[in-house]
Amino acid sequence: MGCDVMCCQYRYLQDIPNQAQLRALKMTSSNSVSRVVRACNAIGSVGLLLCGLTVAHSGVVDGAATGWKSVSVEDFGAVGDNSTDNTKSFRAALLAVKESGGEVLVPAGKVYQTGPVNLTSNIVLRVDGVMRAVQNRSAFPKIAVLPSVGHDYDTNGPCRRHPFVFAVGGSNISVVGSGTIDGAGRMWWNTTTRRTEDPGVGRPHLMELQNITGVEVTGVTLLNSAFWTFHPVYCKDVHIHHMTIQIPWGGFNGDGIDVDSCQNVLIERNFINCGDDHVTILSGVGKAGQDFGMPSKNITVVDNKLGTGMGLSIGSSVSGGIEDVLYARNVMNETVGQWGMGIHIKTRTTYGGYIRNIVYEDNVFQTAGVPGGAMHIECGYQSGHGADCNFSDCTEIRDIVFRNLTFMNSGGTGNVVCFPNRPCQNVTFDNVHVAGYTAGQTGWGCEGIASGSFIDVTPPRAVTGDCNFTTSTMTE
Repeated sequence: MGCDVMCCQYRYLQDIPNQAQLRALKMTSSNSVSRVVRACNAIGSVGLLLCGLTVAHSGVVDGAATGWKSVSVEDFGAVGDNSTDNTKSFRAALLAVKESGGEVLVPAGKVYQTGPVNLTSNIVLRVDGVMRAVQNRSAFPKIAVLPSVGHDYDTNGPCRRHPFVFAVGGSNISVVGSGTIDGAGRMWWNTTTRRTEDPGVGRPHLMELQNITGVEVTGVTLLNSAFWTFHPVYCKDVHIHHMTIQIPWGGFNGDGIDVDSCQNVLIERNFINCGDDHVTILSGVGKAGQDFGMPSKNITVVDNKLGTGMGLSIGSSVSGGIEDVLYARNVMNETVGQWGMGIHIKTRTTYGGYIRNIVYEDNVFQTAGVPGGAMHIECGYQSGHGADCNFSDCTEIRDIVFRNLTFMNSGGTGNVVCFPNRPCQNVTFDNVHVAGYTAGQTGWGCEGIASGSFIDVTPPRAVTGDCNFTTSTMTE
């Protein structure tokens, strides 16, 4: 029932580094990836420089070794009848291209059940049919937690279940196609069952790519994850585009995309309908995250369509630091009553780290925050707000810009609540308009703001009160 050393080992197609090796890997500088082209744009208000990524993808990973192969899981005996357990066939197909690099095809028109699989360098997993997780908890072995977290994200326990699609260490991995990767997560969602059958063991992510340089995910639908849907962690040069995430709303932390201690990430032109954060940026937890010291940096999230969910977020796990993030030209239209705010910057008491140079610009929220409110900066998220953190333990939050934002139907405006012992610095509201809020909710709630500005904001801030920040730095 618990997690001992033996049960928390990585398994299957490759030897995966232990935590000491992984810490060493993060110190190694990576070569540039030829298929990634950076197009940098200056965002002047906070001196922010963000690099968007564009990837010219031809279905073959650039730089693959001579002897590239293309195989189908059916070449290794897979049967697409939505009944047969094809785990051995999937792993054999991936193993067949491990040394040379290559493409593994999941054919269209059929449903293939399989246990979890591991991807390695220079591989394209092309899913044109349905790749569905087997309904067998024991098929997902218990593995170690992330060194930057120190515990499982789901339960705070000592280990977690193996992700459905997993990779650790390497380069040039693509997941593409017109089909579906189905986590069949319903058996994992029941809270009572989780606590009795798997206490202290975290549910599997649908897909986690860990310490990979050169990632592309496009075309596929990621469906019904047991926990978070796509979790890139310790990755560089990541392009997520033209794909779909679907997971029901329902209180089981069904995030869309969780970017964790990654650099150079472009997320564009996706549709995400989920049960928690549509997209959030993370970087480790508490002392483990501070010691690991790998920030999330240079991340652009642009031109996505968002259905139900909890909006465009930062945090709450930010202990390694988060900077240079742009959320732009995204459109959100959630289902009323599912409490999905549009924007949420959140950090917990004593997590430390920093959140700086963040821009939300030109986003439209057709329905967001009904109830819950349009947008929030929330220090002490789920952990108490006030005197419990000293200056060094409080997260530094500075240079945050909200510009050209429209909330057409919202249950309220929002709050900017920062730590009293470490106030937020330089928070800018510029051309932000909230309509459709509940009668009586005509102001903004503010605490602990050292400096900032309100420019062309409706409803206006109160004439007196904490939202005036510092008189010398305010403009109207």
